[in-house]
Order: sequence, then C-alpha cells, then structure tokens
Amino acid sequence: MVLNNFSPQLIHEKSVEILTEVGFCVPEGNVLSRLEHSGFIVDRDHQMVRLTPEMVESALESLPKDVKLYDRADETPLPFGERSSFMGAGTPVNVIDLEIGARRAATRQDVCDLVTLQDALDQVDIVRPTVTATDQGESSDLVEIAEMLRRTSKPMVHRTLAPERVDAAAEMLFSVAGGEEAFKQRPFFVTLYCPISPGYFTPENVLCMLRWAEHGIPITLLPMTMGGATSPATLLGELVVINTDILAWIVVLQVLYPGIPLLYGSVSSVLDMRTGLLPLGAPERGMVNSGAAVMAHHYGLPSMCGGFSSDAKELDAQAGFEKAVTAVPLMLERAEIIYGVGAIDAGSSISYLQMVLDDDLIAGLRRMMQGIREHDLDEEMELIKSRTPRGTFLGTKHTRRTFREHWQPAILNRDPYETWMAKGETIEEVCRRKVQEILIQHHPPRLPARVEAEMERVVRRHVGEEFHFEP
Repeated sequence: MVLNNFSPQLIHEKSVEILTEVGFCVPEGNVLSRLEHSGFIVDRDHQMVRLTPEMVESALESLPKDVKLYDRADETPLPFGERSSFMGAGTPVNVIDLEIGARRAATRQDVCDLVTLQDALDQVDIVRPTVTATDQGESSDLVEIAEMLRRTSKPMVHRTLAPERVDAAAEMLFSVAGGEEAFKQRPFFVTLYCPISPGYFTPENVLCMLRWAEHGIPITLLPMTMGGATSPATLLGELVVINTDILAWIVVLQVLYPGIPLLYGSVSSVLDMRTGLLPLGAPERGMVNSGAAVMAHHYGLPSMCGGFSSDAKELDAQAGFEKAVTAVPLMLERAEIIYGVGAIDAGSSISYLQMVLDDDLIAGLRRMMQGIREHDLDEEMELIKSRTPRGTFLGTKHTRRTFREHWQPAILNRDPYETWMAKGETIEEVCRRKVQEILIQHHPPRLPARVEAEMERVVRRHVGEEFHFEP
C-alpha cells in the first residue's frame, strides 16, 4: 500500500460534513427543481444544494458494486480488482506529427490512426480518441465516438460536450451492441465528466451526465483538482475535495437514477507555484490519485485515475521517470483504470511515438508488479547443489522451461554498444517504424455495413449531410 497512513472513513466523514453544512453548486434551474422535489435541501438564490447524512448512506447502499466493462469481442470483462488496466489519454487539441515531429492541430485522421494504434497495442486495454478532431467543428465528439466504434472492439471511454448530442451517441452505442438491453448486459463504453473543484459542475456537464444516466450508460466522476489552487495544498486536504465532489454526485445520480453504474475517478495533481501550471509528472500526482483509488475501493467502486503521465516534451529521461513515478503508486493500490497512455507535455499533446513506447513500459511495469511468488523449490535445490561451485545453469531443462517468464522489451534496447551503433537507430526512429508498421498492417474488424450506415445517418444529423465514413 502506498497511502496506508490515512483513514478512508475519516475522508468520508469530512466530505459528509461539507455536503451537509455547505453543500455544492448546481447551476441549472430545472435540475434544482428535480432535486428539491427529491428531498435535497436547495438554496435557489445561490444555486446551492445540501444533503443529509441519511441521504448519503441511502445512496451508497443503492450504489452498484459490480460495475463491469467489456471488450465487444470477448465475453470476459476487464479484470477489475486483479490488475490495473491502462487507457489512452485524452483529449487535447494537439498531436506530435508522426513524420516531422512538430506539434500541430489534431484532425479526424489522427483520431482514426491513434484508435487503430491503441487497438493493436497489447498493453492498452481501454481506448480513447486521445485527441480532439479540430477539423470537425462543434460536433467533433460524435465523430470521435463513431470512429472509435469503427476501429476497435476494445472497451472505450469518451464524452459529449453538449446534452443534445448524448442521445445520438447512445443511439450509435446501442446500434453497435444490438440494442439497449444488450449494451446494458455487456457495457463496453463509459463516459466521464470533470467538476470545477471545489463543488461545481458546469450546466452543460450537469445536463450531459443526467442524459447519459437516463440511458443507463456508466459515468465516471473525474475531478481534476489542483493542490494549492482549487484545493488545499496538502494531499490529505486535496483528497477531501476530490472525495466531496464525487460523493455529492454519487448521491444525486443514485437518487435520480437508482442503480446507475458509476466509476470513481481523479486526474488531479498539485500546482507548480513557480510556473502556475499543473504538472502531470509530479510524484504528488501518483500519490494523491492513488489515494483516490483507496477511496473508490472504500465505496466498492472501480477507480479511473490519472497517471503514467509526463510534462516532458519528447521521448527523454524525464518522460521515463515521470511515467513510472505517476503509475507505480496507482498500480500498487490496484487502481482499476490508469489514464495516460500516449500523453506528453502535461497532457496537452499526444505523441504517436510515446504511445508505442508506453506499451513497452507498461509490459515491464506489469512484470514488476508480479513480484516473487513462493513455490516448491525441490527442482531448484537439486540444480543448485549439483552445480556448486561455479557451475552453469544455462543449458538445463529447468532454465529452458522457465526463462520465458522474464520480460523481453519490444522497444527498449539491450544490445551491446557496438551493435547499437551499427544499427544506427535512435529510440524515436524505432518507435516511428513500429507505428508505421502498425498503421499499414493492422486491420481492426469492421462493423456490419448496416450498422455503419445507421451510424453515418446519426452523425449527419449533427455534422451535416456532407459527412461520410472513409473506407
């Protein structure tokens, strides 16, 4: 355990104290009316809502504790509770161009290519568009969801930025699933929304969440608190804000939509007081978000936590250090979903090269997390005794049978110096070649033509009649 010196119950009690004494803001009149009618304590003048302790406990009792997420091609859900699943980052407006290595605005084609890349990478368990298709206008979120559905069967995560597009997104999801009930039996999509801490969601996000809940689609509550700016600077104080923002909407959603599946998330960090920026490679990010994973498990919920992230601008030593230092605490706390594959520059850009390197790093980290397991040593003892002193184990049947347990990197280089020099490839060049190979050779299974045609019609209603899918 990483943060084993705090009491989850203490954090819960402090959150309840805030929610009963101060409350949280709901800046939408119709929603305030619904909450008031449902028994919440509403101050309309200040758009504030308070809870009672009894409401909190009742909501937690009705909270589903068996939330699952599926690959459409697999009847087995992700192994929540057994190991951490890794997810693509998202969704900045910038991408690092694959060929020239410079930052530029991301496009629909980048969404397509990055989804294909995630589909091909063995260690990426959950897919995001990872970038915003800046060439698709205000309804880019629907285009991004559609292109994900066309290019991967892996579980996926995204959101819409306007409530009127939630219905269209749900229509596409249900069409792919074979109906609404089929989706609910094996959900493969989760949405997510970030509050403005402390205690505020935008009206649009409030309406979006409620619309998703109407459809029964799982929702992640995902604060991005900034320690020292939007929360206290101490990690424990920051965790109180994170938990309070989530707990408030657990109660709202469970009261209005009993049994709606929820995930407990945090992509928080601490403010860098020198720059005024939010560093996503800070060790404190891994620490506070691992604390959020502890709180998720306290409530019996799966967690989605920001980590495996970096402030570096390229594939360098800083990126490697920060990716590890923000991922390991989450893996130690068994965070169900770790959110950050492919991101650099504090999440403001996505890098094709970083994504394939991240896949290699995740494989190594997962091997490390297996630890050393006790087993019968009779065969090893016989070997050791027979080869002492100065004997070799290299040619033994035991070695030939067991050495494949050792991790072998696909990208990282272990060649002798002379071999490395003779190859003449930098790690960037190795990663670029890997990306290019995947984009040429990997062909995700396509949806039936009937389903694609229906999705195309749905997107056209929002984007325009000129919209069509590329082959």
